[in-house]
Amino acid sequence: MSLLYSVVGFLVAISILVAVHEFGHFWAARRLGVKVLKFSIGFGKPLWSRVSGPDQTEYRIAAIPLGGYVQMLGEGDSDTPIDPKDAHRTFDVQPIWKRSIIAAAGPAINFLFAALLFMFLGFGTEQQFKPVFGELPATSKLTELGVTAGDRLLEVDGKAVAHLSEYNLYIFNQVLKGQPIEFKVEGSSDNANGARGAQGSVRTVLLPTADMPLYNINPSSLIYQVGLIPYFPPADTTLGTVLEDSPAYAAGLRSGDRIININGVDVTVWRELTDLVSPNAGQSIDLRYERKGLAYDIVLTPKLTGEGELARGVIGVGRVNPVLTDNELVTVSKSVPQALVHGVEQTWLISSLTVRMLGKMLTLQVSPKNVNGPITIADVAGQTLQIDWQAYIHFLAVISISLGIMNLLPIPMLDGGHLMMFAVEGVAGRAASERFYMAGQKVGVLLLVGLMSLAFYNDIFRLLN
Repeated sequence: MSLLYSVVGFLVAISILVAVHEFGHFWAARRLGVKVLKFSIGFGKPLWSRVSGPDQTEYRIAAIPLGGYVQMLGEGDSDTPIDPKDAHRTFDVQPIWKRSIIAAAGPAINFLFAALLFMFLGFGTEQQFKPVFGELPATSKLTELGVTAGDRLLEVDGKAVAHLSEYNLYIFNQVLKGQPIEFKVEGSSDNANGARGAQGSVRTVLLPTADMPLYNINPSSLIYQVGLIPYFPPADTTLGTVLEDSPAYAAGLRSGDRIININGVDVTVWRELTDLVSPNAGQSIDLRYERKGLAYDIVLTPKLTGEGELARGVIGVGRVNPVLTDNELVTVSKSVPQALVHGVEQTWLISSLTVRMLGKMLTLQVSPKNVNGPITIADVAGQTLQIDWQAYIHFLAVISISLGIMNLLPIPMLDGGHLMMFAVEGVAGRAASERFYMAGQKVGVLLLVGLMSLAFYNDIFRLLN
């Protein structure tokens, strides 16, 4: 069933985003007086086609749903005969500024689409975790600065905080830039070492980021590195989920079982369970669990996940989440203008974060394992589709941004490559030679093949581990 969700989620996402992207090129070309011959979603043999409009444009859905294209009169190797009366409407004769707008319109509408999706998600009311810290990892930066469970986050770099995850993307960007982050925190109780004031006291802590390890960083790991853990009511050790390909499932654990002892140590809350499992990646552990009032003993080996400082052991289980109440949640409301601002801000933050991550990957400061291929994207699509429609729309917005950025890379064959060629033409005062253009195409093919090979390698590596 999960495979079905992945396939459906991926195909729907790709179809929507390709249609949006190509519509940007189509709309810009039509508005600037260029004749459009074909508008295709997918490649290869047409499954459906229709010719309509004053220019008799052919609209088609093709068999291979991994892309699309807009074919304009006189573009590239088009063999469509050009009527003399349409000669001025060919793509190749347009001034550089018009061709540049048409090329840039595809990525531009991807960013606009993402902003609108984020706006839609942000409008109205929603419940979020209060800006109150839960149990922070012992190795987190905020723990080192004396922040503990129960403290309330008031401000981040002088900006008021409504809920704990509000500035996650901003913080991630600051970490990638190596910029210090100022947190204003309200204490919850006295601390023996005096690092925290009495309940209700407010203090400022400055988080240095220049020395934070970046190589294996990602949005999820950042939460633990910094310590942005929301308060959650303590959960017992009853299993809510057991992944089928996990050490726990292989050893016989199932949903509803309750773990009561690990390596001779009794456990009653989930945090105790994870603290005992995490350090034992690749090492056998003795585990006792309870099922229908009977106790059973098993031996299993936690699997390693993460790298470097983020490496830890996991057995592939999830807890039964307690019911959240007003004690843990806050209602956040946004008007239409506020939602619009939110959509633009989210799009900008994710875009700048993505570009910054790409730059650091090129300089080997961040692991190239962060490059995701179609298998990983399909897996995430399936997961979000199973969660709820909001998670899936958020996924669409993020992928739309990624598609826009990828197409702006200065690689021949991509929109960014065309823009680069137009820039060269503008500087040189004439179009690039056919030889130069073909050489650029070959380089573009090699770069794209290399990028896709890396993405597929990462996908396969994740499947096997």
